[in-house]
Amino acid sequence: MHPRSLRLLELDKVIDMLKERCVTSMGEDSAAAIKPLTDYTEVLSLQQQTCEAVDILSKDEPPLSGLADIGAEIGRAGKGGILDPASLFRVAAFLAASAALRRFMKKHAVADSWLSLAAQGLVDLPQLAEDLRRAVDWDGNVLDSASNELRSLRRKIETAESRLRARLDSMIKSPTIQKYLQESLVTQREGRFCLPVKSECRGQVPGVVHDQSASGATLFIEPLSSVESSNEITSLKHQEEDEIKRILRELSGRVGKYSQDLNMALEAAREIDFALAKAKLALAMDGTPPEIRRDDRFVLNKARHPLLPAKEVVPTTIALGGEYSVLVITGPNTGGKTVTLKTVGLFCLMAQCGLWLPASGGSCLPVYTNIFADIGDEQSIEQSLSTFSSHMTNIVKILDQADSRSLVLLDELGAGTDPAEGAALATALLGRLKSAGISVVATTHDSELKAYAATEPGVQNASVEFDVETLRPTYRLIIGTPGKSNAFEIALRLGLDSRVVDSARKLLNTDTRRTEDLLASLEAKRIESERALQQAREEREQAEKSRLVSEQRLQRIEEQQGKLLEQARQKSNELLRSARFEAEALLTDLRQAQSQAVNVDQLARRAREQLKPLHGQKSCVPAAGTPPKSSQLPAGQPVRVLSLNKTGSIVSLLSEDEAVVQVGIMKVNVKLADLRLAERETSVEGKGRSIASTAAASISPEIDLRGQMVEEASLSLEKYLDSAMLAGLGQVTVIHGKGTGALGRGLQEYLKTHPAVSGFRYGGAGEGGSGVTVVTIKA
Repeated sequence: MHPRSLRLLELDKVIDMLKERCVTSMGEDSAAAIKPLTDYTEVLSLQQQTCEAVDILSKDEPPLSGLADIGAEIGRAGKGGILDPASLFRVAAFLAASAALRRFMKKHAVADSWLSLAAQGLVDLPQLAEDLRRAVDWDGNVLDSASNELRSLRRKIETAESRLRARLDSMIKSPTIQKYLQESLVTQREGRFCLPVKSECRGQVPGVVHDQSASGATLFIEPLSSVESSNEITSLKHQEEDEIKRILRELSGRVGKYSQDLNMALEAAREIDFALAKAKLALAMDGTPPEIRRDDRFVLNKARHPLLPAKEVVPTTIALGGEYSVLVITGPNTGGKTVTLKTVGLFCLMAQCGLWLPASGGSCLPVYTNIFADIGDEQSIEQSLSTFSSHMTNIVKILDQADSRSLVLLDELGAGTDPAEGAALATALLGRLKSAGISVVATTHDSELKAYAATEPGVQNASVEFDVETLRPTYRLIIGTPGKSNAFEIALRLGLDSRVVDSARKLLNTDTRRTEDLLASLEAKRIESERALQQAREEREQAEKSRLVSEQRLQRIEEQQGKLLEQARQKSNELLRSARFEAEALLTDLRQAQSQAVNVDQLARRAREQLKPLHGQKSCVPAAGTPPKSSQLPAGQPVRVLSLNKTGSIVSLLSEDEAVVQVGIMKVNVKLADLRLAERETSVEGKGRSIASTAAASISPEIDLRGQMVEEASLSLEKYLDSAMLAGLGQVTVIHGKGTGALGRGLQEYLKTHPAVSGFRYGGAGEGGSGVTVVTIKA
């Protein structure tokens, strides 16, 4: 990219915003070195990285603290050098942070995504991290826990020093010695414990002089009686230093052993932090990901320049490419032409750096191999120093270097020289750039260029809107309409004599006046059309709101109807299942009674009595009597379950208000309020029930439904499952065949809704494969 253009478009200020959002110094280095890429695939990859990072931030805040740049420490340890305790602590902190970030990415990053693959470079060395943490602290101290030997040596030193201090304390408290001391205290000189002795009393305190005060009045003497103890302490401290060196050497060697892995982790941390910084900037700017295109189509939808205050910037929509490759922007000074020009260039650079754009969705940009800008800010000192020759020098370089994949931005084209010559030269330059297939956005005040853009194919006019009434620009870009300088209107509003303005108008040539009048007419029609369009939009939005309200009301009604229908269906299914349950049990009783020569008429009457509650509205018969207390319900006590209209026996009590009841082959949890005490059954009935269970248990563990329609097969399956449940079968096989698979799918959809089914699957090898479904029945 052209370095001067990068500076003029102020990409460096966006980079500063990016660096502020980096957590690590490595990430800041990456942000500082960022350059727009010119390869389509690479730009797509950068944008994908930012998208993944934004997705990660929407889930949780990544743990990045502790990821310090330990490159110097890794290099020194890798070469066999010994790291100091502070350096080892930095390595320990990095290892802990690397492991935490690796776990975070494993949990939140999409599998095989760029972030997931980058996180694989992070290291997780828990043993080394633990050993380093145990050995050193953040102050650069080697801890007692670094080794047993070090702990032992330090305890010995502490004990020896305590004994020596006690001996010296007793000396300074002695009246014999105290009168020779300058002060009654024990001090240290050169690592030896000394007493501050008056210089004139030197011979009264035998010992070794280690130092004297600046005035010479005090000598610091180590008493002879403490020399041996001090020598012992010195020896222990030398051993301590040797042990510390050994520990540092060992730990540094272990760090050096993983130097390659640590360098990879450092690079992974840098890449991840940099990607997350781009995501943070995207969210801070309320940005959106641009579509990167291979053609020359360029659209910025409601773009906001990132360096302007968010509350003040006016969004602008800009389009280039397709029918036209040259856009000529006209309008008054301070109307926003230069800002628009810089927005176009800066957004292209940001997109090719992998950054999101502060714009609405739907923005798209091509990948330019180079972006050239010749921009002079009229409100800056730099512009006041600009000359026509300097502009031409830049334009000559641009013509030499630009190609069909370049974007050229020209501010105040043709300015700084004779208006007629400048306009002619500007027209020729735009023609040259257009014929070379170069994308161009230019700003100008020349009327000749407006006419050129209106008549030349591939060139389009645009203008920045200006409110003459308030003398303020609106900063809106209007594509397809050339702008006016509005010099006469502004002069009148500022109080210039109207006669002077009228004289000035007459001095304009006829073509210029005709052009200005045409522009004024077009502007008035445009404003009127926009007002009508805005009114139509408001009316359409109101109609859309009314339609949505009606649809929501209709949806609520349909949902209520659906709930009522579902409740009715469930109720009917419960009644039908209960009826079938009763019928199967009573039929079994009848069969067994027949084989036992029991009075069939009597059992038939019992069957009719038991089936009566299932008809009409008497499915919920009022309960007779009162619920039993827990003390009345020993194990085996016969009870009647009102909700099931069945008799069973107590298995056990779960609590003061709930019990487990055996009903046939089923065990159910029942509230005591749903129970009533029942009489014990006769031996004949008990025998019949036992026989019924035995008979029910003889049901086949599989059912063949091949050849049936889904509806017919579902009814058969429902009856079979009820019988299987009564028989106590835990698993059954449903044969439906392979065919088109419609019958199998339909039956499995039905099984999803059956309350007695806990799960199902296709048959395995040797079971029938996809031609059968194996069903698990709830216990």
